[in-house]
Amino acid sequence: MSNKAVDSPEIHYRESVWLSLWGIGLLGLVLGVTAGVLTGVAIRNVVGDEPIISGEGAMVFYIAFALAVLVDVFLLFNFTNLAVRVTDAGLSFRYGMFGKSFEWDQITSVEATDYRWITYGGWGIRFSTGGRRAWSQLGVKRGVVVAVTEGKNQRRYFVSSRRPDELADAISAGIERRRPISPETGEAAPESETD
Repeated sequence: MSNKAVDSPEIHYRESVWLSLWGIGLLGLVLGVTAGVLTGVAIRNVVGDEPIISGEGAMVFYIAFALAVLVDVFLLFNFTNLAVRVTDAGLSFRYGMFGKSFEWDQITSVEATDYRWITYGGWGIRFSTGGRRAWSQLGVKRGVVVAVTEGKNQRRYFVSSRRPDELADAISAGIERRRPISPETGEAAPESETD
């Protein structure tokens, strides 16, 4: 067994795009109200001799609120932080347990732009028409659109960023690094020459 350190790709850009404080507060409020209602029902004898909900209705009530709490906790752990990385290997972005990554030969272009939530139907991981996808964070108005090839499909991914110009520059540099150097000019060959 070798004692060599495992080579990991060099990181050229890293960003954690956190949900805004008011977004976290909203999720916390929902969790607090849900927990408060569950607690109020659980200590129902404090309000009177008769339970607020009893019989089969109580079971349905407890199950519904337990599911609401689980959904809220799931959202808090998986969608409060969008992690974005640009490495020697390519671009990756991740919400908790959900992630996407692209190697440099899959990425064709990048552009810093504003997020138009109506185009994608909201925030979070979104699928829209025409091969458009979004990994957007509520409260973050800008990001980058990355054009990629996935198999035979051409897609455009919007990725939220609080520093979209820096992210676009890091991705552009990665695209340039993958292109061969032209012997005539000593610069990266235009994309049309690499296809």
